[in-house]
Amino acid sequence: MPAPNAMPAADSPDGGAARRNSAERKVVTVLFADIVESSSMVSGRDPEEADQTLLTILQILTDAVERYGGTVAQVLGDGIMAVFGAPSALEDHALRACLAAQDIARSAIDSDEFKVRIGISSGEVVAQIIETGVWTDYRTVGETVHIAAKLQQRAHPNSVLLSHETLDLVPKGLTVRPAGTLRLSATAEPVTAFALEAARAMRLTAMDLLSAEGTLFVGRQPELAVLAGALRQAQRGRGACTVLIGEAGIGKSRLTGELMRSPEAAAFTIVIWPQFPIRRLGDPDDLEAAARCLALSVCGSADGPTLDGLAVARLTAAAARNGGELAGEAMRELLGQPSVHPLWQGLDPAQKADFSIEGLVAAIRELSVERPLLILVEDAHWTRGLTNRLLDALAEGVEDAHVLVLVTSRPDTPGGWTVPDSVHALALEPLEPLQADEFLDHWLGHSPSLADLKARVAAQSQGVPLYLEESLRTLETTGAIVGSPGRYSLGKADARMSLPATVHGLLASRIDALDPGPRRVLMHAAVIGTSVDLGLLRAVSPIPAADLPAALARLEQSGFFARSRLLPNLELTFRHALVQEVAYATLTKRERQPLHGRVLHALRRRSDRNLPNRAELIAHHAFYAEDWPLACAYGRRAGRRAEMRCKHFDAGRFYEQALKALDHLPDTRRNIQRRIDLWVGIPLVLLPQGRQLAGDPLEEARDMALGIGDRIRYARATSLKASFQWVYGVLDGAIALSRSALDHLGNQGTMELRIQGLMRLGGMLVDKGHFPEAQEKLEQARSLALLHAPRARFGLTAVAVAITAAYQGRCLAELGRDEEAVRVMHHALDIAEEVGHAFSVSSVKVHLALVHIIGERFTEALPLLKDAVTITEATRLHIFQPITLGALGYAIARTGGATEGARLLNASLEQAHILNHSLPRPRILNWMSDLALETAQHDTAIGCAANALGIATDAGQLSEQGWSHFALAQAFSATGQHREAMEHLAAAETMSRQLSMMPLADRCRTFRRCLAAAGLTR
Repeated sequence: MPAPNAMPAADSPDGGAARRNSAERKVVTVLFADIVESSSMVSGRDPEEADQTLLTILQILTDAVERYGGTVAQVLGDGIMAVFGAPSALEDHALRACLAAQDIARSAIDSDEFKVRIGISSGEVVAQIIETGVWTDYRTVGETVHIAAKLQQRAHPNSVLLSHETLDLVPKGLTVRPAGTLRLSATAEPVTAFALEAARAMRLTAMDLLSAEGTLFVGRQPELAVLAGALRQAQRGRGACTVLIGEAGIGKSRLTGELMRSPEAAAFTIVIWPQFPIRRLGDPDDLEAAARCLALSVCGSADGPTLDGLAVARLTAAAARNGGELAGEAMRELLGQPSVHPLWQGLDPAQKADFSIEGLVAAIRELSVERPLLILVEDAHWTRGLTNRLLDALAEGVEDAHVLVLVTSRPDTPGGWTVPDSVHALALEPLEPLQADEFLDHWLGHSPSLADLKARVAAQSQGVPLYLEESLRTLETTGAIVGSPGRYSLGKADARMSLPATVHGLLASRIDALDPGPRRVLMHAAVIGTSVDLGLLRAVSPIPAADLPAALARLEQSGFFARSRLLPNLELTFRHALVQEVAYATLTKRERQPLHGRVLHALRRRSDRNLPNRAELIAHHAFYAEDWPLACAYGRRAGRRAEMRCKHFDAGRFYEQALKALDHLPDTRRNIQRRIDLWVGIPLVLLPQGRQLAGDPLEEARDMALGIGDRIRYARATSLKASFQWVYGVLDGAIALSRSALDHLGNQGTMELRIQGLMRLGGMLVDKGHFPEAQEKLEQARSLALLHAPRARFGLTAVAVAITAAYQGRCLAELGRDEEAVRVMHHALDIAEEVGHAFSVSSVKVHLALVHIIGERFTEALPLLKDAVTITEATRLHIFQPITLGALGYAIARTGGATEGARLLNASLEQAHILNHSLPRPRILNWMSDLALETAQHDTAIGCAANALGIATDAGQLSEQGWSHFALAQAFSATGQHREAMEHLAAAETMSRQLSMMPLADRCRTFRRCLAAAGLTR
């Protein structure tokens, strides 16, 4: 990698000029190697002799580091510090460090002259080159460096200790054993150590994925069908060479693994020939490796230093039959048995290489007559020299053979095999959003608490399977999710979704392969975000404006950027959000802040007209530029905009940033009021997501409002606290708080706050079963809204006229005024759809469907509920999902879809349990009881209704208690328990009279007449 941009020279301590290159954050593996008892080795010796002794040993150490692409950062008197993954990033830096350590330890073991201790650790460091006229230092700083040094000190002579972080970065190729723990300090977390026993230059291959259990194959069925067809053609003698092209992690190995699992592959002998970027001392050369892979697969020969004679004889004979005598001799030599044939002895190396390639192709063709061959060449972007020539020969030589040569390669890696035009190339694209959702649902499960996290993982990973897998692994490691595959739920509330170290190395190696100019442009563009406005980029460009177009063209050509907008101004988008994250993470925090400031300065000179998301961008960049007044102001503004669009997660993020910005501002009365508003705003956007509060910010907001004598803000916080208690089933407490909020408001406050308070109280009274009072409060709210703002949005409660009508409709239906209820709600739906607010539309449709269900018009309820499910899933309105899914399941079951209906009812009950929402559960359970009764599952019917009655009683839901008593009356009657049936029927009748619930009263009368006709009322 070219050196990063140089920083201005500064005076060094010795009076010379120190030249410092830009410091960068890097994910690396650090290796410390120390010569044991070096003092005794030089004791009593002449200085020159001592120097030569140590230099000879140090040369062994540095040679091993350089062999595997590492950088010797420091050479000490009796040891070295080496870095793998810097200055140039390496995707397999951890494996390379382990291989180098193994070579050093073996050299020491093989020698009687010295011993070494080695420590290895992986993680993030800050790296910088510092040069003076006296010395040059590649400086790396971070906890990782100190852990590696501690591990080296702890290691036994001629042994290697490595950290858990290093082990995690090498999925295959290491053999280790636990070696205890160590601490950097008394307060630091313990570091788990492992002793390295063996390291091999290996990578996960299609064969590993073939044997893996529980893997999910998503979204590659068309490509699999093409490859299966190629196998069928090869079996008929029409062989081919096909190349799978796709970026790292796109799923090439997963697809080839699935192909090997297919019925078509059962008739083939599979030859796995993986390619590696690492070459160890003593490894066979390219053609020898190909010959050994063929022998191991076809002959089943043991994978040892020498092959058995039968395998050598069989392959030699096959090559000779199809390619001639010298092709057979070439194969013999490739398999480790020197040829004594005089013609072979007379060939020069170039001629021997030609015959070796001919021999391999000939043997493959001949062996395929006995049994078809599938030859898998993985990672051909790392092939070289003779391997490339062999692939060219295979591409031409298998057309009339029973052979399919399947090659995988990356499009963005320099070097490797150049695919001929005659070879069929199959490009793999990222998974579609629905396919990524299927993948996440499979591994995470369906907990509503994970919906926002799934959306962030999907957006960050952008359909690349490896990124999805590694992101999930990181989430589990950090505690962001807890559970088991398929049944995870949200874990630590404060856990960050950090970038997987494995993915970091993969993408950083691509970025570091760029020339210095485009590389720095990419890193500065990452400060702006995943979408990069050209005008903003000019403000932070590290190169002259005249050179910027060429650099951007290079980045587009290399697959880093794509043009997303031309007018009114050019906008580029990072092809992968993770590339933006890695590029941004490479900049030090010290460098990021002024860059954010420059972007912020440019944004303030722009208008909303040509930059629609300007407010959100200013909020983001002001926060990271530490312009606290602007960060607070625009964070609140961006949060409100997101809230109005039902983007609740984004709204919460902006509000939280504004709250953090307030911590840096003086505690004036106005700032205290802003803090109260934010403490109210954050819970407000958590509510529709079904997320509970961490701590009690609303109580803090109430206390603070009382402290400054702000009755309006006290009422707002109290009203929202009532909403949380309402949702989580504390109905009586919610009603009391809601009344208190309205009392404190008095004649003060905005009309918006008064309407919100009346709506919430009315909705609570509906759930309580106090329908006449609920109707009174809701009518007050509706009249005020119609008078002052019939189409206005009111925060979470959105379009007031629509929401009040939704509650009114349900209230009217329970009171038996069915036609009026439907008319009111259709009017509300028209308003909600006209305004286009998702929360309002969903709420009205759900309540209108419930009205139809009360009236037993299930066919009319179905389309409303299906639309509501779509809206709640798209906008992640988890608060509505349990009742919406349950109502849809009941309506489907009552219109003939019993199996699907039961599945949805069970899913809705599970969601309500996960979200800890008790209010919808009695109604769902009563629906389940009703359906169980129809299918003569009497015990289930009784159990569901009894459970519903218990939950409704605990929550104080009087109306649901009435319906639960009626469900129990029906269920007990069906089992012949007539006394219990009559008791519950009487209770239901009493509640229907007390609450004026006409539909319930009608059902009770009808049921009592049926019992009387059967002589069962005594």
